[in-house]
Amino acid sequence: MRIRLITTIMAPFKKVYTGFDRKLFEYLMPPFSLASIERYEGQAPGDIIDLKFNVPFLGNWTVIIKEASLSHREYSFTDRGLRVPFGIDYWKHAHRVVARNNESCFIIDDIEYETSWVLLDYLLYLPLLLIFYPRKFFYKRYFEKKGNNKD
Repeated sequence: MRIRLITTIMAPFKKVYTGFDRKLFEYLMPPFSLASIERYEGQAPGDIIDLKFNVPFLGNWTVIIKEASLSHREYSFTDRGLRVPFGIDYWKHAHRVVARNNESCFIIDDIEYETSWVLLDYLLYLPLLLIFYPRKFFYKRYFEKKGNNKD
């Protein structure tokens, strides 16, 4: 299954791609202490990110960064699941920041996942969409707020 979210950000490309760091990751975390960051190494190939959910049936969500690249118009990194909840067997999440013009860019979350049961793939679509869709608003609030310039 695939979930692809595209968010237009009214902020320069450099400000947005340099803002992909632990501070942003903490900002995107679920509310009410539903999860905590156990390990955060960054977005370079080989880096590990490990979340611990404080909900009994979710456990840990651990990913490894497999790819990362930067050009004058695009920054991207891709994580792959090592330990993923919900019975997911395959997880790939590509994060892309693409320059639109001098004053704006796109953030693209491109998620692919599979379970061992096709029906479960479909059943997980809405819950996963509900987990990741709010990022569109969080990204905008985080990068478009005044005084958060990283130029």
